[in-house]
Amino acid sequence: MGAKDMIAGCAARRQAGGCGTCERRDACALLMRTGGGGMLGLLLREIVRAAARHRRGRMALFSRRVEREIESVLERGTIRIDEVARTLGCSRNTLYRRLRAEGTSFEQIRDRLRQKRATAWMREGASVKETAYRLGFSDPAAFSRAFKRWTGRSPKALRNG
Repeated sequence: MGAKDMIAGCAARRQAGGCGTCERRDACALLMRTGGGGMLGLLLREIVRAAARHRRGRMALFSRRVEREIESVLERGTIRIDEVARTLGCSRNTLYRRLRAEGTSFEQIRDRLRQKRATAWMREGASVKETAYRLGFSDPAAFSRAFKRWTGRSPKALRNG
């Protein structure tokens, strides 16, 4: 664990009130307190902010990696979260947790990509049935319901309009 991660972790625990059993809690409280700790306190607060910005930026990269992986398997049909997690070198729970920290979910990313691909295929003249099966839906009716939920209109309305 790097120093920035340790300090950011300490700051996060302190904000959440989880410093109760930490042997560094008194020193951290003194250094992090507003107006206390002098220049060192100011420096530590800035390090904590920088570490939090770095962590947010690194997390946003994770959802983009998930998106690229889903896109690569989208045309195969069924998209399994376990397969995507394994490809990314993490567990299913870790994938869920990291996406949730970014404010999204596997299902949201998958549905957004399915909608985008379905719209493109249907504009190119693909049938509802063909599009449904290419995107991994069990039947065209399930695809039609999902499409209507995504766009507010039926797939046939898109093809005709």
